[in-house]
Amino acid sequence: MTKRAWTFVLVVISLGVLLFIVSWAHLLIWPIELTLDIWLRFATLTLLMTAAQMFKSEAPTHQIYHPNLMFAFAGVLLLPPALFSTMILISHLAEWGKERLLKSPHLRAWYLQPFNISMHIIIGGVSVVIYQTLYATQIRFVGGAFLFSASIAAATYLLLNHLIVGAALVLARSVSWRDSGILERESLLLDFAMLAMGITVATMVNLSLWLILPAISPLYLIYRSLSVPNLKRQASTDPKTGLWNAEYFRKTLELELSRSQRYNRPMTLVLADLDFLRNINNVYGHLAGDAVLIGVAEILKKNFRDFDTVARFGGEEFAILMPETTAAQAFSRVETVRRQVEQAEFRAPITGYVIKATISFGIVNLSAQDQSAVELIHRADLAVYTAKMRGRNCTCLGDENQPENINIMDFTERIYQ
Repeated sequence: MTKRAWTFVLVVISLGVLLFIVSWAHLLIWPIELTLDIWLRFATLTLLMTAAQMFKSEAPTHQIYHPNLMFAFAGVLLLPPALFSTMILISHLAEWGKERLLKSPHLRAWYLQPFNISMHIIIGGVSVVIYQTLYATQIRFVGGAFLFSASIAAATYLLLNHLIVGAALVLARSVSWRDSGILERESLLLDFAMLAMGITVATMVNLSLWLILPAISPLYLIYRSLSVPNLKRQASTDPKTGLWNAEYFRKTLELELSRSQRYNRPMTLVLADLDFLRNINNVYGHLAGDAVLIGVAEILKKNFRDFDTVARFGGEEFAILMPETTAAQAFSRVETVRRQVEQAEFRAPITGYVIKATISFGIVNLSAQDQSAVELIHRADLAVYTAKMRGRNCTCLGDENQPENINIMDFTERIYQ
């Protein structure tokens, strides 16, 4: 990330920690009566939000959607700030623990979950101040004053949520707000619908805690709608390896190429080719070759960043798109991957044979002469060819003593036809 992005992330985390401490200090110094009803609301909302936090759908942009905003905003309306902050902390830590237990790449970076927790504490604190300021306490809970003040607070929660996440993306990736996609109408409307459901949940719980059951019944439909981005991802995924497929990679490469050229930002393309996969298929069988492909794909997934695009072109070919990265920066990471593949042992199904494999890489920077994605792939494939000519199992930087007059149109036409 850039220095500005790190500064922004650390400021958000620091402010969130400060507000958490202040909310509990205020509760201890000027205590309010924490009735059994308040504790039951806290326990119920925390349990439901933690459960909702475990169900996520991931868009192709790597944005994670949770059906948890409903309970978060109900907490804004029903709980003291200290208990709201604690609910946010518990639910997000539970998600973090699950991802660590499953060794998932999601939330792999240490700062992601502290940033998410702090962001919601900040947003919730601002929203509750707005809600309590607007709401006339002498008017009954269910009525015009409540609906008006809760709706304004919900709009505030929505706007701050998207602005903070969007600012982090813009600073980290040096993209425009438009390219970040964080303010797209579909995303805003979806989140506001969940916040509106939070108003309904708060209304029903205030009448009777048991009424939360029918209030959350639409959650299933909301979760199904959140699965739509994941269904779109499946259509763009290689079924054998779980990596992106060639068509999705082509589209992403064209978008990133346009962005990098527009803003004069670095971008690196890495092509990879498994060495002698045909020999593995002939000697051990095609199931063994598939096991090698799947194993190598897992190594690639674990070693590249969330916003890198890792794809399988077909056959034994892989491609990695690394935005905001120079070829020199990519080289050490690619070499780490190459060594891991070389050291790995892949076990053939049924026979149990242990198979060793190697892989060759070609790395190229975006340069001034690259006017299209095809030209960039052409140079990257030349680099892979050079790595093969040098004996395989090595990494070659683009334009580095590459042979001339190589016919690689079969490769590019297969991807771009």
